[in-house]
Amino acid sequence: MKLKLYLSNLLYLWAVVTLRSRAINAQCSTSQFACENGGCISQFDVCNGVKNCPDGSDETPLTCISQRQHCLKPYFQCSYGACVIGTAGCNGVKDCADGSDETVLRCGNEDDLRQFDRRSQGNCQDDEIKCPSGICLDKSRSLCDGKDDCGDGTGFDESVDLCGHLECPGYSFKCGTGGCISGALSCNGQNDCFDGSDEAPLLCNTTKKVTSPTPVVIPLEQLGCSLPLEDERPILKDHYDRVLLPPITSGTVRFSCQPGYILEGLEISHCANRQWSSETVPKCVKYCDSKGEFDGYSTKAICTSAGQNVDCSQRYHPPGTEVKFVCATGFQTRRTTLPDMKCMKGGYWNRQRQRCDQECGQIATPTKSFSANGYTINNTVVPWHVGLYVWHTEKSYSFMCGGSLLTPDLVITAAHCVYDETVRRAYSYDTFRVIAAKFYRNYKNTTSDERWQDVRDIIIAPGYKGRTNNYFNDLALLVLVEPFEFSHVIRPICVHFSEFAEKETINNDVQGKFAGWSIEDKRELQFVPAVSKMNSVCLQNFPDIQSDKFCIFTQGKSLACRGDSGGGFTAVRQSYAFSRDTSRHFLYGIISNAPNADQCAHSLTILTNIQHFNKIITTAIENSINTRS
Repeated sequence: MKLKLYLSNLLYLWAVVTLRSRAINAQCSTSQFACENGGCISQFDVCNGVKNCPDGSDETPLTCISQRQHCLKPYFQCSYGACVIGTAGCNGVKDCADGSDETVLRCGNEDDLRQFDRRSQGNCQDDEIKCPSGICLDKSRSLCDGKDDCGDGTGFDESVDLCGHLECPGYSFKCGTGGCISGALSCNGQNDCFDGSDEAPLLCNTTKKVTSPTPVVIPLEQLGCSLPLEDERPILKDHYDRVLLPPITSGTVRFSCQPGYILEGLEISHCANRQWSSETVPKCVKYCDSKGEFDGYSTKAICTSAGQNVDCSQRYHPPGTEVKFVCATGFQTRRTTLPDMKCMKGGYWNRQRQRCDQECGQIATPTKSFSANGYTINNTVVPWHVGLYVWHTEKSYSFMCGGSLLTPDLVITAAHCVYDETVRRAYSYDTFRVIAAKFYRNYKNTTSDERWQDVRDIIIAPGYKGRTNNYFNDLALLVLVEPFEFSHVIRPICVHFSEFAEKETINNDVQGKFAGWSIEDKRELQFVPAVSKMNSVCLQNFPDIQSDKFCIFTQGKSLACRGDSGGGFTAVRQSYAFSRDTSRHFLYGIISNAPNADQCAHSLTILTNIQHFNKIITTAIENSINTRS
């Protein structure tokens, strides 16, 4: 009797469990949607902005992203694909399950937006957001691009709050949280959106992933000595340099990596009894490439890794490397500090380097004094003045002309200094050398201050024909192989361009100076005071003067001599383009022709007016800044 009762109870329990199991695992009808937890709801309750499944699986990007094409006006489309009432956007009610219809960036007023920006910025720079992990991300490079650039698994930079309001271009794919990726990346078998919505089963016509446990299968390649997986796996070769394929069961193996990856561990290890002879298994790690990232003449970089200073000139840097920047001498920034760069896991920098702005037309406190022709001068008075030397004799360099620094790698001079009248084109650029802070004109008579750079390009003003056209357009720019490093004796001159009639009048009655080297004794550097006259006044003394010229009259004992060609006439003027020290030295013209070879002009000297060459000069300056600062 007891046995029958026991069997009866057991049968009852089995029946209950079986019925419950069938209810849970029963397939939903064709008019129903199967929730992830096993429940069924009407198909009409899916992707309507309301979570009708207990687990909310009816209102996710994986479920609804494919519905976007069917959600047309006047309906409102939620970021994850749901279709809701057309008045949902910014009506004060969250009609979308993800709240994408009521985000601050979509609906907020100016005060809301400012407060949101301050909150998301934290203690980062103005154009950055702060991740939960504490790192700062550049908005223009890392926000809403599908990637978890914060690198902490939160997807903060891909959230609906930051990205849900965006409209992606027609050729792109909009992720479920709002980020934009290339349209070609959807349904390519890889999750390019952080939320995986680009590989949604209904979108890509694939089956859902199996969530039930699957038996663990040990890959054949892991039967030997262990190896890293995927991108971390090194290239394996034997001592004959033949590529080996896993499994590695025995023998000596040489490890190497693909370009852009660095091998961490020993280059050679021996495999025996499923163990490597080295303590750690060598692996390839994607490092950050520093080429072109923090090289620039406007900043100085300081690199640290694991709390230790490292050489910034190294090509590749491991994840975690931090780079701090300071403005180089002669440059400034309006920021309190320049933002740091950090090498992220995956081998990319979290932001671009920020440039500093060039200072110009400033003179440092004099450090050395000399006397020439009665004028006390020093090597800081004209720090923009340089000497142009040419390799003529195949034994040494000979002095050719003067010039002025516009940027660390750009010099302005006279075209006739670099022009071959015989063949009517520029001399070969590789015959020239530029020397800054040159106190003695003789090439071999040097000081510790001077620095030199070779020339890599010569740009002559269009239309220049030399003596044939009486030195019309007598202006040239020299691009240097490497930039000069600014110091108290090497600094650039300022330039400013005027409009219309002021191009001529700006050069009238300007009290200024030009630099050159004395023709006596050691040929020391000197400056000569002079006053300028505009073109119409110069015509009275020089009837043949070209329209792109003006003239200067020297004052005192010093004169403009032939060797002064190419040098700049400069003067102090006020400029409020600078936040401090508004009195700056500006370039007005380039010494063009000095009458009578090997002699000095007794009063009048002809200069090329830089106001006529706005385009060629500003283009060269901008190119220098954009490519090398």
